[in-house]
Amino acid sequence: MSGQDDTTDLSLGRETAVAVVAKLVLAAMGFVGVVVFARVLGTEGVGKYYFLLAMAKVTTQIPGGVSNAIKKRVSEVGVDPAEFFGLGLVVNAAFTSVVLAVAVVGYPFLKSQVGPFAFALGVVAIVASLGLFSLVNRLYAGIGHPGASFWTDTIRSVLTLVAQVAFLVAGLNVLGLMGGLVLATLVTTVGVAVLTNVRPRIPTRETAERVSTFAKWSVPNALFQNLYMRLDVLILGFVVSNAAVGLYEPAMRLTVPAAFIATGIGDSLTVKASGLSSLDRDVGEDLRNALSYACLFAIPIFFGALAIPEALMVVIYGEEFRAGWVALVGLALFQLFNTYRLPFDNVVSGMNRPDLRFRVSVFTLAINAPLAILLGLEYGLVGVVVATVIAETVRVVTYLLIARRLFDDVLLPRPLFEQFAAGAVMFGVVYGASEAVAITDAITLAAVVGLGAVTYFGVLLAVSSHFRVTIRGVLADFGIERAPGL
Repeated sequence: MSGQDDTTDLSLGRETAVAVVAKLVLAAMGFVGVVVFARVLGTEGVGKYYFLLAMAKVTTQIPGGVSNAIKKRVSEVGVDPAEFFGLGLVVNAAFTSVVLAVAVVGYPFLKSQVGPFAFALGVVAIVASLGLFSLVNRLYAGIGHPGASFWTDTIRSVLTLVAQVAFLVAGLNVLGLMGGLVLATLVTTVGVAVLTNVRPRIPTRETAERVSTFAKWSVPNALFQNLYMRLDVLILGFVVSNAAVGLYEPAMRLTVPAAFIATGIGDSLTVKASGLSSLDRDVGEDLRNALSYACLFAIPIFFGALAIPEALMVVIYGEEFRAGWVALVGLALFQLFNTYRLPFDNVVSGMNRPDLRFRVSVFTLAINAPLAILLGLEYGLVGVVVATVIAETVRVVTYLLIARRLFDDVLLPRPLFEQFAAGAVMFGVVYGASEAVAITDAITLAAVVGLGAVTYFGVLLAVSSHFRVTIRGVLADFGIERAPGL
């Protein structure tokens, strides 16, 4: 089985901790990148790049959905991944050829939005490289290395930033950002392919059928989910302006750490749920445990953004980005709902019920798309963000109703409310500090943010015995039996 591990014995605590550390480094690289891009290119240049990147990332979700199906199949007990790898390579090659043909034929109709033809080719190259990386990295996760797969993505992020900065220095601007992403992604793809220790084989019809039974749901799931996540940028780019995208994306980047725990749990939860459900064992308890801490970072980020939104945007990005403070607050609220629903997505996929995830995604997108266009035309950036918050709220409520039917559980665990209490205390401390001390530079901003973090986790440790037990359990997974104060 080419090194495949038993996925039913995965420690969610350990794998999540490994993934979260990787996510921290990954987000740090992305954050440094967007700050550099913002300072060099301004709102228009940053908006142009992220608009083109959104087009590419939505498109690549089609082969990405197949890769999700492959991850699901190779994570099942007793499966040889070689033919599944071969099938993924065939799908990616065929899809890239189709995208290139569409880009050539459709360019005259999209020239005003895309810009020079080199940008269109850049989008195709991003689609191809991300498709390959998605395949090998999800294969690597599926054969029993979900935590490590986050580190490979982190390495890709580091290489991407280095390449993009080098191309920026060379004066290539937006095209340089696209080229740096493609180069770094291809280099990392080769490295992960070696790590998998899986040699692709020509797939049989049976292999293709096994993947297709899952892919018929995972492809539209991936497409609709990414379209939903990129919808704001696409609508802003088409109906508002690149400058609006240039305000939105930096604000969104400040909220990215909110999802660290939820995404860190994600692959491990999917892989473990897949292994357990393949043996007809219950996954409800793992879902409840994941939901207990999915919002651990999202809650303080929301309260922090609510307390000092303008200071965050101006000190980090510059005065030109002050107007993005409203988007920052709205997107931080969106992340609260978004992080809470992620474990639901992971579990239903692992349970071989991608049809449920698909229906929820379509329902949510059907609400979000027309509402975002309508409010975007009327209120611009703020209207689009409000539409997204409403849609995500509806999605979480829908999942709670589904979970009640599947698991006979409300799934609103007590640790979540303890985290909100700690977040509320943190808000008061941060807001009070901002009133007492003017936040005009990076040093004072870091001090106030640090004070907020210490307050939040200090209060949480004091009031939540469940949190203390969880921390001890994660430390024990790494061979650390006891830590001071726990």
